[in-house]
Amino acid sequence: MTRIEDSREINAPPEKVSQYMWNVNNLRNYLPISDVEILDRSENVVKLRHKFRVRGRTMDLVCEHKMLEKNRKMVYKVTKGMKLEGTWLLEPTEKGTKLINILEYKLPGWIFGKIVDKLKIQKEMRRICSESLRTLKRILEA
Repeated sequence: MTRIEDSREINAPPEKVSQYMWNVNNLRNYLPISDVEILDRSENVVKLRHKFRVRGRTMDLVCEHKMLEKNRKMVYKVTKGMKLEGTWLLEPTEKGTKLINILEYKLPGWIFGKIVDKLKIQKEMRRICSESLRTLKRILEA
């Protein structure tokens, strides 16, 4: 699996960052997704369907988001669509929160999947990860 990790310092407390990110209606504000439909929701788990755009291609995905540690750790996993899972870590700092995004994914296909990933997809996924962190910083510091 390909692993991408990036982080940003956000001048907002972890509680504010966590609350904003846990609201699935905000996902499209910082990720390239659309048509979000909540399939199931409990206090610590949200299952949803949405469209995800990468390299000009739109994929229909079903994801599960879990709050593992309130205001500290959230995980997400695609359960239908591509193989993708990730973690959001929120670390308190003097100025607010260090927000860390760890993303792991695997493209289908044995050799060709790895080649396409190295040539195209990995760069785009890194861009999406970095851009989402920049956007969250801008929104939460406004």
